[in-house]
Amino acid sequence: MLSGLAAMELKVWVDGIQRVVCGVSEQTTCQEVVIALAQAIGQTGRFVLVQRLREKERQLLPQECPVGAQATCGQFASDVQFVLRRTGPSLAGRPSSDSCPPPERCPIRASLPPKPRPALDREPCKALTFSLGCPGQAPGPVPPEPLAPVVPVPGCCADLQGLERRVRRNAAELGQEAFWEQELRREQAREREAQARLHALSAATAEHAARLQALDVQARALEAELHLAAEAPRSPSPTASVAERLRQDLAAQERQSMEVQGSLALVGRALEAAEHALQAQAQELEELNRELRQCNLQQFIQQTGAALPLPPRPDGDPAGTQVRAVLEGGQVSGGPAQPQADLLFPQDLLPPAREEPLMGGPRSPALVSSLSPESMSVSPVWMG
Repeated sequence: MLSGLAAMELKVWVDGIQRVVCGVSEQTTCQEVVIALAQAIGQTGRFVLVQRLREKERQLLPQECPVGAQATCGQFASDVQFVLRRTGPSLAGRPSSDSCPPPERCPIRASLPPKPRPALDREPCKALTFSLGCPGQAPGPVPPEPLAPVVPVPGCCADLQGLERRVRRNAAELGQEAFWEQELRREQAREREAQARLHALSAATAEHAARLQALDVQARALEAELHLAAEAPRSPSPTASVAERLRQDLAAQERQSMEVQGSLALVGRALEAAEHALQAQAQELEELNRELRQCNLQQFIQQTGAALPLPPRPDGDPAGTQVRAVLEGGQVSGGPAQPQADLLFPQDLLPPAREEPLMGGPRSPALVSSLSPESMSVSPVWMG
């Protein structure tokens, strides 16, 4: 049920049917609109014009302008609806004193002539036609409206009371118009803020979408490069070749070091074995020299007789001095003298092979000292 103002027309719902009242201006009152609609539908009685906005109704006053009331709704003017409602019979339809029978004449007033009642010349009520037309034009004569028979309406008082309660409720709701206008302004401000946030979020979303797209393209390019690098034959880099060469050199040096260590270990073991052998040989030679000295001493003691003059020896020869001393000691002791040709000196007892190192090894200092003429303190041995 939509009604609105378009081309100076007012749409009003009458008994569920939408009717259009033409020629309406801002000065047209509610009473004029009601009269025009009542004449158009051919009904009499009491009518009210109700303004409805979102299930809220308000009864318009007779001198109130519907167009102005609709304009006060602002942006909700298109949702305003006007409804014509019949609230009861008209005052003309009520029983009047004219229809009452005159009082009966009594004998007291019989001489008085009946008082004639002057006929009431009623002027026809001015009413607007369905099409109001221009305000400057005077309406034409309206034929007298036939009086409708008085028909009692059941429940009229109850309906009237309900309408009055609704009117009071609507008036109370209209009294809160300032509050609702303030709430409307707040809601509009919130809506503007929400719209601003929505625009900001939309811009941020678009920016992030662009960045994501750019990152996606970059990731695809990197994946393609990685794929190409994986498929392409890998050429050894200079750093890799140098590192490989260094690793090979290090491995070779490690192997060489291990070989040298092994050789050193073998040489050390051989050296230890040679030292042990030399020590054993030195001990054996020392024992042999000791036994040889003992044997020579025993032979000298057994075979030596009187000492013969010794051949001249160079000065400073301790060995010759010792031998002469021994021989002289033998002469003093009274032993038998032996010819000089039969005497042997310690140098004659040592073969020439004694001067070479034994067992192919180096000559031991102990052996050399034991075989030297100075250490040979034995007497000349007689050779049989």
